[in-house]
Amino acid sequence: METLPILPMRNKLVVFIKKYFLFSLRSTIISLFLPVMLFFIAFTGWISYQLAVTQLEENAYKSVNDTVFQTKSSLENRLYDVFEQLVTFSNDLKTLELIDSEFSEADPNDYIEMSNSLKVIHLNYNSIIESILVDMHNGKFTLYRSDFRMNFNQFPYKEYAEQYRGSKQGFYWHNEHLDDIFASKSEVVSVFKLIGNDRSKANGILLFNLRKSFFENVLNKSLIGEHGYLTLVSRDGTFNSKPVANEYRLNSKELSYLQSLQDEKGRYEFQNAVGKNMTIIYDTIGVNKWKVAAVFPTDEILKKVNYIKIVTVMVILMLTAIAILIANFLAKYITNPVSALVSQTKQINENNLNITFSHKGPREIGILKTALDDLLVRINTLLEQIRLEQDEKRQLEFSIMHAQINPHFLYNTLYSIKGLSDMGMNKEASSMITALSNFFRISISRGREIITLEEEIAHIQNYLIIQEMRYGDDFSYEINIDPNLLTCRIVKLTLQPLIENAIYHGVKQKRGKGKIIIKGYEISDMVCLEVIDNGSGIDSEKLSVIKEELQSKRSNSPTIGIGLRSVHERIKLHFGEAYGLSIESDAGAGTKTLVRIPKTWGGLN
Repeated sequence: METLPILPMRNKLVVFIKKYFLFSLRSTIISLFLPVMLFFIAFTGWISYQLAVTQLEENAYKSVNDTVFQTKSSLENRLYDVFEQLVTFSNDLKTLELIDSEFSEADPNDYIEMSNSLKVIHLNYNSIIESILVDMHNGKFTLYRSDFRMNFNQFPYKEYAEQYRGSKQGFYWHNEHLDDIFASKSEVVSVFKLIGNDRSKANGILLFNLRKSFFENVLNKSLIGEHGYLTLVSRDGTFNSKPVANEYRLNSKELSYLQSLQDEKGRYEFQNAVGKNMTIIYDTIGVNKWKVAAVFPTDEILKKVNYIKIVTVMVILMLTAIAILIANFLAKYITNPVSALVSQTKQINENNLNITFSHKGPREIGILKTALDDLLVRINTLLEQIRLEQDEKRQLEFSIMHAQINPHFLYNTLYSIKGLSDMGMNKEASSMITALSNFFRISISRGREIITLEEEIAHIQNYLIIQEMRYGDDFSYEINIDPNLLTCRIVKLTLQPLIENAIYHGVKQKRGKGKIIIKGYEISDMVCLEVIDNGSGIDSEKLSVIKEELQSKRSNSPTIGIGLRSVHERIKLHFGEAYGLSIESDAGAGTKTLVRIPKTWGGLN
């Protein structure tokens, strides 16, 4: 039951797609072809982007990792040299002898030799070591090498001893701090070692203060982005390569986590207290287990990734535009010939069968064009054959009508001539014979179907003379034809059937004398001929039937005679569908039959 509402929605979707996307062949091709192209473009772009991003990320992180490793190696090598000097000096036999003997028992030359050794170390490592201090016998003997004097009369041995005892390595590295031993008050990094032990006769300390500038020079050789930096991380603090804004500085929690890591090297990401995504890549200095860490905003190191993203989107958009152009071009290439054929085919519905289909496009369109051309040729041939058959049929009907009218009319006329002769009215009989001979001469007209209007008028005048002599005072007639129209062409026997119809169905049905008027005039290059009678007329219902049957294609209409239909059809046959007969009538008021033909001379229009 729950799935029933889905069907109408699905149907609406199908209707919507057909209406707006599949309404033509061109839109169908574009709607089907373009999404496929866009899918492959987007898919290819996405794959390329992912591969590029992955490679760029790997390269970026590898570059930072190499920087950290090189920095670590550089520091490790130099610090190891310093540490080696510290260990060598502390393990020197002379140093050990001085520690194991009473201060008063020691040879002064041994102290002088120790002082010289310190001097050599300070000179050889002056770029790293700022000052050296040796303190023994609880401050009774102190040696130091520095450009500045000491601040204390007695070295604070106990404080340093407590720090040393917390060191598992046997020595202690003290991160960046203020040097309060010497008067320079400079920032230094210290490494020191206690001399002797609880069983020694004398205790002491060996201290190297390392220059801050040395670490700065090493750490600042490489840049880690705009806000990234290198830092030395120990358990007692950090040494940063440059001043760091608070939003990028490691807080105590983040620093504690980094200090607690057991792996010698690695990488991890986190979100700092102000919501910035940060990345840390670190490595460990072997000599003191300090970590060299690169700290940087993740998005800075991946700026090229964002650039690649923008370029990828631009390329996808550009390829999309190209795909749209290609789809449109292909759709035009395929559909334009089809559209041309469709447009030309529509002309067939407008009864234009004399067209030749154009051929621009693929071979299949040419095959279709040839087939349509052949089809039109066959249609035109069949239509011409039908037209000829219809013409022959009309001519046969006209011939039958003519054959039916002439004997009947001839019989009646000859009978009237005989009556005139019997009554001794030879002059009237002669006139009727003359009119009859002229009537048949024009009817025959040497086989011509088209005659002049002047000949047609002469023909009906002879007909009216005969009919007037036969029926005496039953009707009169009047002919008003524009003389300028007498040379116009008209279908033979156009007016005679109309006048005959006016006599027998009009004035003869009227009480009293009737009248027939024949008019001829021009309207807009059209010749109009009217046959008007004042007979009994036609009621509206019968008139509607006559008009309907006159316009129909049936040849056996019961209401109108063969004469009216023959006239109407022959006019349309010779002059076109725009011409022919029309009838107007009112019951008891007479009838008007209008003939419309084109104004032509010397042949058909």
